[in-house]
Amino acid sequence: MTSRTILDLDLKKILSKIEKKYRVKLSRNVQAVDYGSERRSGGDLYIRFRHVEKPVGEPTEDGLVVLFYDEREDHGSGDQAVAVEVLDLNRLMRD
Repeated sequence: MTSRTILDLDLKKILSKIEKKYRVKLSRNVQAVDYGSERRSGGDLYIRFRHVEKPVGEPTEDGLVVLFYDEREDHGSGDQAVAVEVLDLNRLMRD
C-alpha cells in the first residue's frame, strides 16, 4: 500500500484489517486522521474516534499498532478505543 496523501487511504479497509488481525472492534465514527507518508517508516497513521483529555496507549504484542483508551474508563476490548495509531501502514497492509 503506497499512498501519498490521506485522500488515497481506504480507512474502512485499514480499520477492518486492524480488527481482524488484533480481534478488536473499532468505531467507524472517525473525527480526525493524521498521516505521515515517510518512505523509510512505511507511513504512520493516527485515527481518532473521539476526544479525551488524556488517552492512554497500549501497543499490540507485535508493536505495529497502538490502541488508545480513555484513562477514566475500564477497557478490555477495542470497542472502547478512542484512537488507533499504526506505526508502519505498509507492513500492516502486507500482512
